[in-house]
Amino acid sequence: MNDNYWAIFPFHVYWDTSATVTVTEKQKLPIGKGTATLVSVKYGAEVGGYTPGDTWNLYVGPEGRVVQFVYLRGGPKKPSNVTTTWAGYEKAGPLLFSTDHRGTADGKPARIYFTNVAVKLAGSDKWMDATPAK
Repeated sequence: MNDNYWAIFPFHVYWDTSATVTVTEKQKLPIGKGTATLVSVKYGAEVGGYTPGDTWNLYVGPEGRVVQFVYLRGGPKKPSNVTTTWAGYEKAGPLLFSTDHRGTADGKPARIYFTNVAVKLAGSDKWMDATPAK
């Protein structure tokens, strides 16, 4: 998996002008009970995304944070379906990162996580380590 998409995917929703983004309120969460706002990001078959044709479904909770995430690969490589939580939020400077993603990849247990997250803001020479978010 591309760490860039797992670490900062919400920014791609804004940056990637080649994607089609749709928003649907009160959709059932793919893992467990409850509902969230579904933000679906679909890339065309020719351009954009990690693999052209990818669909990334973000389930956004009431606090405005992604709580679950589904990646559907547009190409033939595996895994073709990755469904995970977005948890372990940490704040580094002004940015919020989900550092722990647990779920399945093509039906098999999967975990994608980040440690030692830090950011350095433009114009600064100091790194800011991430700490658990409230």
